[in-house]
Amino acid sequence: MGRIHKVIPLLTVVVFVLLHVFAYPSTRFANDSYRYARSAYEFLGDPHRKAQDKALRAYCADTAAMLQRNRMLHQIDFRDPVRRNEFQDCLAQYADGLNPSNPRYEALFHARPAYPLLAAPFVWLLGAKAGLTAVALGFTALGGLLVLVLLRALRAPPPVAWLGQCLYYVTPIGLWGSRPMTEGPVLALMVAMLLGAVWLCQGRRAAGALLSVGAFALGFAVKYSSFVLVGPCLAAAGALALMFVPQARHKGTRCLLIVSLFESLVAFAMSRVLRLPGLEASLQDTFTLHWTYAEVTNPWRLLVRLDANYWWQWLQTEALAPSLLLLLVLGVWGAMSRSVPIALCLIALGGTGLLTSAAHPVAMEGDRLYVQVWLIVVVGLPLLVERLRMSGGSSDALPARSDPLMKSDGRR
Repeated sequence: MGRIHKVIPLLTVVVFVLLHVFAYPSTRFANDSYRYARSAYEFLGDPHRKAQDKALRAYCADTAAMLQRNRMLHQIDFRDPVRRNEFQDCLAQYADGLNPSNPRYEALFHARPAYPLLAAPFVWLLGAKAGLTAVALGFTALGGLLVLVLLRALRAPPPVAWLGQCLYYVTPIGLWGSRPMTEGPVLALMVAMLLGAVWLCQGRRAAGALLSVGAFALGFAVKYSSFVLVGPCLAAAGALALMFVPQARHKGTRCLLIVSLFESLVAFAMSRVLRLPGLEASLQDTFTLHWTYAEVTNPWRLLVRLDANYWWQWLQTEALAPSLLLLLVLGVWGAMSRSVPIALCLIALGGTGLLTSAAHPVAMEGDRLYVQVWLIVVVGLPLLVERLRMSGGSSDALPARSDPLMKSDGRR
């Protein structure tokens, strides 16, 4: 049985990868992907113009293929299999590179070097789209395995932990995490930070601190705008646990608070030293359509107005089929029933998605911007399943809530 429990997660990874290899033609090489590919070619030694041309050819080839796929589904056009000149037209239209080309917009991507740097060898071997996708897919596969390890650390039995791994792959995390963008690495590294928080709360201070800081450092280089939120959110979770959960008042939780505060200070200092684009630049990017319009003078007031419109309509849309809201409630319930401090950390990480979406209330990209909230479902729902299974079992079964936190000296 032990060997089966080790083999099944690996087989799940293989199935997940094979499914996405099959679905590869349907994935989109987006405008962001073009910019990451250009950076990858520059890391490989190509001058800027040559790297831009290679990335543009990848973008135009994917655009032409997408248009051909659309024709294959059209009631009239599917009868005519002749390919048209979209590829050459695209190259001619964007001979100077994709828009927008404003330096302030380009600066947002120059501040995210880790993903194209990691992808550069794969881009060299496989090409732009396949190379970027391979790295994103690899991180997403790793993220599912980290969820498995995390749930096992919370004493979930192997089948329940495997359920969490499967949920990671079949929810929108698997969808967005496998595209040639930064979501795959970002989500996997957030799971690593959550695992570090679990180890810290259980008293494994050295391992937890090293994993959390290491994942944070790489995540900051992948997409600093996402990880600049993680430190303060986890610090808030640690502070709430110390204030309101007596069982959590031990060295492990205090270490979680210290590590999170350290990460927050480092993120703030690095942003200032490297002069990374801040929230003000991000708001201007939103309200000027990537600086294709003139900058606005009152971005914060506009943000409040747009957020009011966005979230009200979002709730109306969710009310028609409130699957996400229901799953979030169940996920929070499951996590809270297992460990309140861990639940607070989980909510903190998932909440970074809502904070990101609130800072960028763009309806067309909403489900991508708040994809982190699905981590609450992926981790919390299996814990709820285990709690319900135990409550419906024999009377001498160990209740989920009775499992205390690991004390800092290793005793329970």
